[in-house]
Amino acid sequence: MRINSNANAHNTMRNLQESKERMKASMEKLSSGLKINRAADDPAGLIISEQMRSQIATIEQEIKNIDMSDNKYSTSEGNLNTLQSDLHEMRNIAMAAANEGGNSEEAQEAYQQSLNDATQGFNNTRDTASYGTQKLLDGSAGSTNDIQPMENLDVSTAQAAQESIEAIDAKLAEISQARGEIGSIQKNDLAARRDNLMTELSNLTAAESTVRDTDMAREFTEFIKSEIQVKAGIAMLAQQKQVPNLVMSFLQE
Repeated sequence: MRINSNANAHNTMRNLQESKERMKASMEKLSSGLKINRAADDPAGLIISEQMRSQIATIEQEIKNIDMSDNKYSTSEGNLNTLQSDLHEMRNIAMAAANEGGNSEEAQEAYQQSLNDATQGFNNTRDTASYGTQKLLDGSAGSTNDIQPMENLDVSTAQAAQESIEAIDAKLAEISQARGEIGSIQKNDLAARRDNLMTELSNLTAAESTVRDTDMAREFTEFIKSEIQVKAGIAMLAQQKQVPNLVMSFLQE
């Protein structure tokens, strides 16, 4: 029986401190939702997790790029639809002007002016179609299509009007083909790539969560266990003072 050293008290204090550290670590994990809050928690797991996070960030950016491309093609397709509407209007004018023998000279002139206005509208749409600062339909770098402007449409006579109808029909076919190609790119390329990337992103996110995120139910169980151990340690530490008291009682006798 010694009074200079109380080994049992020291052991109890050490165990109590360890229990407090485990409880503190559990509280940190429960509050953050992460089981790796610093490198010391799991050095290897941290390295793996950071690599996964880098891959996840790359995939997310690729998905954003695809979405931007899809928006660009949708904008282009919308402008092509406008061009088709303009062409249908131009065709109706040309059809009316092709009424051989039924139109006066004044009517033919009016049809020509209407066709000129509609053609200008077509060309303006073609020239100004853009996504941000990037032109879409003029065949320049980064554009989605190369739609040539409509020029020299003549409906001054029925014969000229018929030739203009043929030119308009050819342009309608060209634009229909361009819209079909855009739809194919959006469906078979962009959408397919996006679906694959989303699947890969989901799998990587789940894997990264397994490495880095806290299992809340399990960690709460660990917290409760550590809390009980802390309370028990405090109670046992309080009992260690009885040993010196027993020595003093022995000496007094």
